[in-house]
Amino acid sequence: MPAKTFDWEAGFATLVLTSCDRPTQLETTLTSILKCDLSGLKRFIVIEDSSNPQIAEIVERVLVDVPHLFLQNPVNLGQIRSIDRAYAEVDTTYIYHCEEDWYFPTSLYIHEGRRILDANPNVSVVLARKLADYKMQTLHPEILETDGIPFLKANPKWNWKWGSFSFNPGMRRTEDYLAIGSYAQLGPEQEISMHLKFQGKVVVFLRDGDIAHTGHVSTAKPDEKKLHRKKGYLLHKAKRKIQFAWFCLMK
Repeated sequence: MPAKTFDWEAGFATLVLTSCDRPTQLETTLTSILKCDLSGLKRFIVIEDSSNPQIAEIVERVLVDVPHLFLQNPVNLGQIRSIDRAYAEVDTTYIYHCEEDWYFPTSLYIHEGRRILDANPNVSVVLARKLADYKMQTLHPEILETDGIPFLKANPKWNWKWGSFSFNPGMRRTEDYLAIGSYAQLGPEQEISMHLKFQGKVVVFLRDGDIAHTGHVSTAKPDEKKLHRKKGYLLHKAKRKIQFAWFCLMK
């Protein structure tokens, strides 16, 4: 389905989608995205972390009417290094991050995410995954609003790995990424969240978000497994837990 016609050059966000050898899910995700309102986007960047030649054909066919850049790693780099490679090509103020295993029934919630980020400097990411997917004890129960958009904040004290960052679909600021320099220097998602936790950053969730996860549930991603195998990880984990306990006492 062709993308709706609008002024791509006026876009303020780049949609970055990471993929790794799941062609069927990638096509389903891209097709569902194109049925949504894409206003606010300047272009797509799709990065494939496998050598599967089928992926390029899918991207070029589905995104034929959409400004886009397709990157394919010659060797598997892992999620974090792939994201760094894709983000290096971003030239917009905001990034809408996504992966190849999500379904968008109605909206990307681009404009809602931007308005919340603009009004709340301590928010790192605005997520639109359906709330039913989350354990409610991980969220503050109070419903907040920005410009009439209802959302809930994560509770960063619930878990040391959680609450201040996520690669789930949603809007984030490019300047926040640039301030870090690269995600690879920090590590996987949990390490990025811990880093931002000490900066007072928090993830928020749109109350009315409906984006659905279609991938298989996994307790650890390859980047996380690699971290767990590193020499000194147990000492690092203990240090993180001590830092987290201090965070809970001080904040």
